[in-house]
Amino acid sequence: MIDELQKKRVVLDTNQILAAGSRWVDPLYHNPNSPAQELVRVVARSHTGLFSPKIMAGYIEKLLEKGHPKKRVTKIIGLLLEVFEQINITTATCSPVPTDLDDIIFLLCAIDGQANFIISNDQHLLVLDQAYPQFRIYNPETAIKELQETQKE
Repeated sequence: MIDELQKKRVVLDTNQILAAGSRWVDPLYHNPNSPAQELVRVVARSHTGLFSPKIMAGYIEKLLEKGHPKKRVTKIIGLLLEVFEQINITTATCSPVPTDLDDIIFLLCAIDGQANFIISNDQHLLVLDQAYPQFRIYNPETAIKELQETQKE
């Protein structure tokens, strides 16, 4: 079991939720070859996932847009709402601003949620990694290694 002090505060970009899909919420379905599913599991079980209402709405919108069944979308969102922490965004802006303005919400959530990481495949976010000293912006491969290392300590 991971110590409370070792838990990381993590914001997952929408692309991470989409990559994990919605099947993983079925206890009979497990794809050991899906790093995205493992990432969501590790965050949900051993760390603190962070979201804002706008981020959660984006998860829902994109899952439905990609054709995931409403029943599974409802189940995955219910699980995330149960285990992730809602952050009320009070910061109005960030600097530098990502070139994709839709990504601002992830930065604001990380700032206000005192995140350790944002995890994304989005180059618009990844290029900003060194610009925000209070948290890191990792690709999922780097993030899962870091999160799993925390579990071993």
